Amino acid sequence: MGHSRTWLTRALAMPVAVAVTLLLPLGSVASAQDFEDDTDTSVAAAATTPISFTELGRGTDIVFSSDDAPVLVTVPVPDGLTATAVTGILTAPTDFSRGWLEVTADGRLVSRVDFDAGQAGTGLPISVPLQGLEVVDRSVTVSMIAHLVPVDDRCYDRTRYQPLALRDAFVTYDGAEQQPMTVATFFPPILRKATIYVTDGSARSQQSAALQLSAAIVNKYGSQPDAVVVEQLPNGQSLPSAEPGLFERAVVIGNSGDAGIDLAATPNGSPVLRISGDDKTLVPQVSLLAANFDGYWAASRALASPDNTVAQISQDAITVGELKLGTLTASGLNHIEVDVPFSQSQLGRPMKDVSIRMIGSYVPLPNSRNGELSISLGDTRLASQTVNETGRFDIGVDVPNELLRRDLTFEVSMDVTGDFQCGTSSPSSLTVDPASTITSTTGFPPTPGGFEALPQSMLPTLDVGLSHGDFADLIRAQRLVVTMQRLSYLPLQPRVLPFGDAATSSLPALLIAADGTLPTPVALPMDTADQGLLRLQGLEFGGQYSALQVVSGSHNEVVALTSASDAADADGLLNWLEGGKDRFTELTGDLLVAPRGGEPFDVGVNVAPLGTATSAEEDTGLSTVTIGWIGFGTVVLIAVAVGGVLVARRRGQ
Repeated sequence: MGHSRTWLTRALAMPVAVAVTLLLPLGSVASAQDFEDDTDTSVAAAATTPISFTELGRGTDIVFSSDDAPVLVTVPVPDGLTATAVTGILTAPTDFSRGWLEVTADGRLVSRVDFDAGQAGTGLPISVPLQGLEVVDRSVTVSMIAHLVPVDDRCYDRTRYQPLALRDAFVTYDGAEQQPMTVATFFPPILRKATIYVTDGSARSQQSAALQLSAAIVNKYGSQPDAVVVEQLPNGQSLPSAEPGLFERAVVIGNSGDAGIDLAATPNGSPVLRISGDDKTLVPQVSLLAANFDGYWAASRALASPDNTVAQISQDAITVGELKLGTLTASGLNHIEVDVPFSQSQLGRPMKDVSIRMIGSYVPLPNSRNGELSISLGDTRLASQTVNETGRFDIGVDVPNELLRRDLTFEVSMDVTGDFQCGTSSPSSLTVDPASTITSTTGFPPTPGGFEALPQSMLPTLDVGLSHGDFADLIRAQRLVVTMQRLSYLPLQPRVLPFGDAATSSLPALLIAADGTLPTPVALPMDTADQGLLRLQGLEFGGQYSALQVVSGSHNEVVALTSASDAADADGLLNWLEGGKDRFTELTGDLLVAPRGGEPFDVGVNVAPLGTATSAEEDTGLSTVTIGWIGFGTVVLIAVAVGGVLVARRRGQ
C-alpha cells in the first residue's frame, strides 16, 4: 500500500497487458432491507461533469511503457450515468516521426488517433469515445495500443526515453446519478464524501462504531481521495436534514434495542444508511457491514481497492504471487527492470530480519552480448550474478534491518552489453516468478520505529482512549484513524476503552489528551526531548504547543495527541497534517511538535533518524535542523548554536 501515500506503487508497467483498474469491490449485507419510502429518490443532480483519474483513485496519467503492448483501461459506470469519453493530453518521447493510438472494445475498433512529432511534442488533446460500449458489472473496458515510428526508422532502446502517455486523464459522464434503493446498492463505485452521523457522541459504543466504520470505508475505497467525516445529530433528531451531493452518502449510527441495518428517508427524501443496536450489538452490526463489503456488494470490474493484501493472519513467509501484482515481466535492449513493491502493512505487523528469494527467467542472450542480473532496494544493490545460457535465475539475499521502511520496492534488473545490430537485435525479457518469497519475523520494537512504524504496528485491533470521552475527542481520534488507514492495506479495527485501560493496554493504542498531558504515566518522547534542539526548531521555552508522539514499546505501539494546555492547539496540528497530501507519510522520528503560531516540525528522540527521509516541513519550503542532530546532545547543540548554527541553516535552505 508517492499511497503518495506516499503510497507504495501498486501497479507495474507490463509490456503484455496492464490493467488500469479504478474502483473498489463493494459488498452487501445479509440483513439488508429494501428502502420502502414512497419519496422519489431515484436520481440526483445532473452529472455531465468530468471525473479525474485522481478522483477515481489512480494517478493522472495512462502510460504506454512499451510499443504495441495493450493497456486495459476500466472505468466505472455508476447507476444512472453513462460514461461518454476518456479525455487527456497525449505526449510522446523524442526521436520519433509519427505514431497512432488504437482503441478497441468488444473486439472492434472504437477509435484511432494519428499524430506526428510536432503535435504530440507540444501535447495533443484527444477524446476516446465510450458511448455505446457494453456495460458489464457497472463498468466499461477498452484496450489501448500505442505505435511509434522512430525518426528515419532507426532503432534504439525505447525504455531509455520518456514513454508515450495520456496525461491529465478524465472520464466524462452524462445523465444523473441514481440514488440507492437497497442496502446492497447504497455505496457508489465513486465516493466523494461519506458523513457518519452519531446520535450521542459521548456513547462509547457509538464512538467505537463510528471509528470502525470510518476505517472500513477508507480501506474499501483504497486510494480514492474520499472525505470521511463524523457529525453529531442535534438532540431529538434521528435523521440528518442535509441533502447529499453527487457521489456522497450519509450513514446514521444510533443506539436502540433492535439491531439492524436498513435504509431510511430523510425529511427531504434522501436515503441514508441506518445502523442500529444497543451497547452490545451496535459495534457487531458495523463489523457485519465491514466484513461483507466484498462478498455481497454490487459487483464492479473497476477495482482499485487494496485487494493485493495478504491474509489477515500474520505469516512469516509470503510469495510474490500472494501480493497480487499481476504478471511481473519487462523487456528492453540494454536495461530491463521489474519492480516488486511491498508494504509492511500487508502483513499487518512490523517486520525485521527480512530475507528475499527471487526466482524467474529471462531470454538467453546471444554470444555477442553479456548480461548481469541484480537485486536492489532503493539505492542499495543487495546481490548480483552473471546471466548464463539456462535462462533461469534464483537469487537469495538477507536485507539489512537499517534499510527497512514502511513501503519497500525490490528492483530485479538485467543490464545487457555487447553488440546490437539495428533492425536485427531483438529485445530481451525478464520475468519474476510468483513463487518468489519474502520471509521475515515480527519486529518489536518496530523497524523502523516512530512514525515510519505506522500503520503496520497498529494492526489489527487498536485500543482508543479519549481523556474527556466527548464528541470533540471522538473527532480527533477519527481524523487520526482515517489518516493512518490511508497508509494501510488492511483495515484498522479501533475500539474505544476507558482512558486508563487504553493507556495500559498490551495492544496498540491511540490516546487523545488534547488539552494537556496524559493523566496516566506514559513515557512520551516529549518528556525526554532535547530542549536545546526544540528551541532551535522554534519552540519557545514554556510556550504553547501541541504534539503527536509515538512510543515504541517492547510489545506494542502507542500514539498520543497532546498539547501544553489548549485543545485548539491539537486541532491546529491535525489541520496542518490534513493540509498536505503527503505530510503524514513524510514524518520521521517519533515526535511532531506544533508551536502555537509556528511551523510544525518532527524530530527523533528515541528512534534513529532515517538518512534518506524527508523532513515534514518540505511542503512549506521551510528548513529545519535535521533530526540527526539529536545524537550530538545538548552541549554540542548549544556550542554549535553559539558558533553560528543559524548561518549554517540558511546555507542549507
